[in-house]
Amino acid sequence: MNTNTDNAPIDFVLPWVDGSDPAWQAKKNYYLPQHHGRSDATSSNRYQDFGTLRYVLRSIEQNCPWYHKIYLITADQRPHWLQTSHPKIEIVSHQQLFIQPQNLPVFNSSAIEMNLVNLKGLSEHFVYLNDDTVILRPTPRERLFQHGLPVDFLCHGWLKRSALFRRLRGQNSWVDALNNNIALINRIYKPATLNTQQLFAPSYNLREKLSNTLLKYLHHHYFWFAHWHLPQPYTRSTLQQVYQHFQPEILACTANRFRAHNDLTIYLNRYWHLASGAFVPYKHNDGFVRNISNLAELNSAIEYLHQHPEIRFACLNDTCTSTNSSELAQLNTIQKTFYEHYLPNPASFEQNSSQSPLPSHL
Repeated sequence: MNTNTDNAPIDFVLPWVDGSDPAWQAKKNYYLPQHHGRSDATSSNRYQDFGTLRYVLRSIEQNCPWYHKIYLITADQRPHWLQTSHPKIEIVSHQQLFIQPQNLPVFNSSAIEMNLVNLKGLSEHFVYLNDDTVILRPTPRERLFQHGLPVDFLCHGWLKRSALFRRLRGQNSWVDALNNNIALINRIYKPATLNTQQLFAPSYNLREKLSNTLLKYLHHHYFWFAHWHLPQPYTRSTLQQVYQHFQPEILACTANRFRAHNDLTIYLNRYWHLASGAFVPYKHNDGFVRNISNLAELNSAIEYLHQHPEIRFACLNDTCTSTNSSELAQLNTIQKTFYEHYLPNPASFEQNSSQSPLPSHL
């Protein structure tokens, strides 16, 4: 393998929306009557913002100081505290990003993600993460990329998320999109092409190795990839290959203003590099993801994170549907206190930062 890529630039890419913006809300409400899909595609908590973005960006600068540039994808919005002229930050509007901007506006993260192949200036190596995922502790670049390839794990599922699964668990637009991803991958790749290192890496547990044995020798096709909602390494080359193979399906997804039955997700690109074998196999256990719907769940999650210093990546996924302003304020305050504990120092690109901006040649 070519080790010259071990010092290649690595960008970070994340989407962000200010769901409290009146102009954005007016556009969403204007198009909402045209949506005839399931209600889980338009729930308000998809667009809530508890101010986590500030800490996500701080965490990249503090704990991944080797990063090259951060691309923040927005619907022509801008955090008031962000220095948009900073050389290490670039705001990318949907208008700039979309392959077919006539499809705008969209309120569908899947549609937005499927346009990343059109992100101008993006480095070959980049990390995609959501605006609710914080990097709590120092993270070496080798945790995410080695020898020019993403560090990742291929652990196949035991249960297909099919009609039976939907009867047991209910309809879910996210699961539909992942199934669509897998159907496309099965057109091109078969598990038999993967080697034993990729399927039976020492970092996989016995159950995962057994499941992968069934995948290779019994199923002969993919039906579910295990994954975490954590910072995910990708290569731009993979995005381009995926687009070349599945352009009609990708463009159909990008036209969905709200989540729809034919959506795809950015995980299509992850499934591609897994199924093609273009990854370094290693399953880390340094991530923590919890759905937070009330104060008790938030306090429990925070206590766990304080007690487990091996956790690098934390996603406190907002699933709160409460309209109680007092409870929402408490959730906001507790989260902010938690993030300030780990990330008290403003980043160089915050407006009120006491640090000087980085020189323009970086």
